[in-house]
Amino acid sequence: MDNFQYDISQWYLLNYWLQPAVLKSYIWENPSYLYGIAATPLLLVLRWGFYYRFRKKYKVALNKRDTKSLNLIQILRFIPLTLLLLSLSFILIGLARPQKSNETNTQYTEGINMIFAIDVSESMKITDIHPSRFDAAKQICTDIINKRSNDRIGIVIFSGEAVTLSPLTNDYVLLKNQLNDLKQNKDLQSGTAIGTALGTAINRLKNAETKERIIVLISDGENTSGLMDPITAADLCLEYNIKIYCIGLGKDGTHQFKDDNGTIQYVESKLDENTLKNISATTKGKFYRAYDKKSLDDVIANIDQLEKGKIVQLQFTDIKDFYSIYITWAVIFFLLWTLTRISFLNNFLED
Repeated sequence: MDNFQYDISQWYLLNYWLQPAVLKSYIWENPSYLYGIAATPLLLVLRWGFYYRFRKKYKVALNKRDTKSLNLIQILRFIPLTLLLLSLSFILIGLARPQKSNETNTQYTEGINMIFAIDVSESMKITDIHPSRFDAAKQICTDIINKRSNDRIGIVIFSGEAVTLSPLTNDYVLLKNQLNDLKQNKDLQSGTAIGTALGTAINRLKNAETKERIIVLISDGENTSGLMDPITAADLCLEYNIKIYCIGLGKDGTHQFKDDNGTIQYVESKLDENTLKNISATTKGKFYRAYDKKSLDDVIANIDQLEKGKIVQLQFTDIKDFYSIYITWAVIFFLLWTLTRISFLNNFLED
């Protein structure tokens, strides 16, 4: 909308409101009324036709000069009809509803809700992905956080049981600090409770307001403990419209790692890839596998393909009417016409 030089409160500036540029800038709600303005002069023709057709003629002796000259009074007698035509014209402009519209487009991204379910079991200390599988998991989560803007993110950690490290939040600095400080928790039961971890994540997501909800499950093993089966958890996710993205870390086989005392330990590691693929497919998510640093980089490169919030566009249209200006002037001209009807400007003999 082009800004007007004046607003409705300055209705008295008639010269401005009749400028062609101003009239052209309007949006006309009922433009057909404007054609009536062109027809208003026909009223003048009809009046004169009616007057000359039906007027009574009286024989009056006048000076020839008086009958041929057009004096000032005779000219002024055109004013009443002019005022009436102006009043009608302004009424028609008002009925045409001149308007201006101000459209405002607002875009925003509707965020999604995301829970990281991070395996913190002993086998995550294995270093086949440098510096360790556990550090790789934290790196993946940090990379995802860095690529989000309006999403609410939470963190669940699990081994033989699952606990919530952070509920859903928009505080990305807090989340990254928690990941940076995260250590493998010795207080949790040993094992890998994938189903329980998913159940804990579901409890955090099921009441979220937005429809877009996902779980990013990062693990290097198979479900060995917990009360909930991963497939059952996946079916529950489907019911709550939650997608599961699974990231499997490391190679299968026997691996060595150093425990907290520096003693070399050997552990058998086997990723239940079929289960992770099934729960991803059930919920219409995706499965990724990272064997080493290179494949981890490939996974991170694909992380940005995770669910994005929908871009919502809101359009606000503010309609402002200007018909009151022209109706006001129509009333003014009508009142002036009424006054002239009782003045010398009106020819009583013609009426």
